[in-house]
Amino acid sequence: MKQDDLIPYDSEKGAGLLIKVGPHYIFQVSGEKHSVSDGERFFSGIGGHVEVGESFVDAALREAIEEIGTEVELLSSEKTYYLKHTGQIIGLSLDEEITPLMIYEMVHPKGTPKEGKLYYIVIFIAEFKGDIGELDPQEVSAILGLKKEQIMEYVDKMVSIEKILEQGGVVIRGKISAGTILFPLGTAAAFGKLLRFLKNENNLNSQ
Repeated sequence: MKQDDLIPYDSEKGAGLLIKVGPHYIFQVSGEKHSVSDGERFFSGIGGHVEVGESFVDAALREAIEEIGTEVELLSSEKTYYLKHTGQIIGLSLDEEITPLMIYEMVHPKGTPKEGKLYYIVIFIAEFKGDIGELDPQEVSAILGLKKEQIMEYVDKMVSIEKILEQGGVVIRGKISAGTILFPLGTAAAFGKLLRFLKNENNLNSQ
């Protein structure tokens, strides 16, 4: 099975990266151009929209350079998890040159122009090939590192930057103002859901 068999041709698509450095997974914090409530920011995987005629792989590689100023290497996952918008998570074996870790059906939230429509994000495991460059504060205000336990905990809640740092998170590059409230979106939300699913599955198998 190919990933294109699962994703409608004319759908809105994006590519995301899941990068781990030491004990932390790396996420970007939204920049000034993104419309959110005062005092709030979202954090998501490095990545973005797939352009017309572009593959998911090419989009992932391009977005890394554009957003954080460095190249990345994409790594194949042994298994792909398909996270449906209904909450169902299905394990798949895909025939791809670089196999993604996740395919995520993200639903555009209420109050947005595309409310209720699906946005398909193909998420790859990746490694940095260089150092993070200078950030464009309009696009990305900071690079945030979170531990696995934090990603699971924050998947359905908003949390202050102070709490994040207290629990072992780190601001790797850029700045997050004191009192800022953060919430997950896209790749960050998908990975949190997958981690919870795998934890529950492991608990069931150990009983």
